[in-house]
Amino acid sequence: MVTEKQRRALTRPLIQRRPDLAFHRQYVFFRDIRHYLRGVFLEGGTYGGLTLAPFVFPLFDATKLLFVRRIDFPPDGQKDSPYEKYYPMDKNQTDLNSEQTALEISDVIEREALPEIADLDNPAALAKRPAYSHEVDRVLGSCINGDYDAAATALDAYLEGWKNKWPLPLRVKRFKTNVVYKSEYEVFSIDLVTEEHKFHERHQWRMAYLGKLLREDRSRIPALLHEWEEYTVNNFKLNKYWVRTPFPCDG
Repeated sequence: MVTEKQRRALTRPLIQRRPDLAFHRQYVFFRDIRHYLRGVFLEGGTYGGLTLAPFVFPLFDATKLLFVRRIDFPPDGQKDSPYEKYYPMDKNQTDLNSEQTALEISDVIEREALPEIADLDNPAALAKRPAYSHEVDRVLGSCINGDYDAAATALDAYLEGWKNKWPLPLRVKRFKTNVVYKSEYEVFSIDLVTEEHKFHERHQWRMAYLGKLLREDRSRIPALLHEWEEYTVNNFKLNKYWVRTPFPCDG
């Protein structure tokens, strides 16, 4: 298993020569974050090895699970796939702790991985690179641009699509001890949304909450996006890198 100390050492040559970059937790990213966190995830495998995986993450998605959004295969109808580079790390191949490995990996991150996502800092750019976007990005991108009609259309399609996907079972406690699964399955419905869903761990419920505002009070959406952005920044402790910036929909 690759440790954070090893990841930090592997990226040290890059961080030392690039003041516009920072290392945090398991990734290298562009500093002065505004609305999108753009970087390269140094993903350690269960059986050893290291994968370099560029990612783009909108801070206004309000999640605690950053890399659940990573896409490992091309979306339907798309030929491009996200960049990845795998380094096998075992005693017969690459020494993870060597200075030469750090120089090599830092160089690959700079020359190959970071250019993949360097310009993906707005909805229009991200829409052209679907390999680096999540299915909710079309909804969120339309919202930050103030195109609420487009957001509502995309959101309806998104929630409708979940009806045909693998269902998520409801968990119910019985007799205060056992947890069993009911035969029914959770339906992500705007009609069932409450304030408790505002920061729900499942993005489907957060999107349903957003859908409620799109139906009932669109004037509250800019404030919600700012709340969600701050929530994400606090969760990942990115405060010192974050630059508070208005959304286009703020007017």
